[in-house]
Amino acid sequence: MEVIPYFFFGTLMDPDVLSLVLGRDPGPLSTAATLSGFARVRVESEPYPALVEAPGGQVDGLLLRDYVPEDDQRIRFFEDFDFAIEHCSVETASGPEMALYCGAVRNIAPMDITWSYADWVRDEKDRFLKVAEIYMASFGVLDPEAADRLWLDTVREVYGN
Repeated sequence: MEVIPYFFFGTLMDPDVLSLVLGRDPGPLSTAATLSGFARVRVESEPYPALVEAPGGQVDGLLLRDYVPEDDQRIRFFEDFDFAIEHCSVETASGPEMALYCGAVRNIAPMDITWSYADWVRDEKDRFLKVAEIYMASFGVLDPEAADRLWLDTVREVYGN
């Protein structure tokens, strides 16, 4: 069975975050990819971005090609029930390729402010790693509703919101 790669455009592009989410070293995320027709924006009261449709827009990201079913379960848990795994076509150096990405479906308030990976690394990564570590420790333990409450409470505590 062929595995469709994940297209990561936000915090999961970071190897430290991805290691926490997968519970293992993910190896290199070396395949650069671009998703057209979208913009990457901040989400109100959250430390991660979302994609919004934007004619003419482009979002650069990285592909995770090698993952196993447990990795997929952990990624879906991390993305929470506010997101849906969707299919898309991304452009890579070797041409177009099908990929999966996490698209917002509910309870998300996208802002009209661009989200920058470099700014996030500089300003928020350390705090985000604390949140992700606490949240991922609940994988396989909490149901989605309890996990969502844990995420929101932890973000408020760590970020002081």
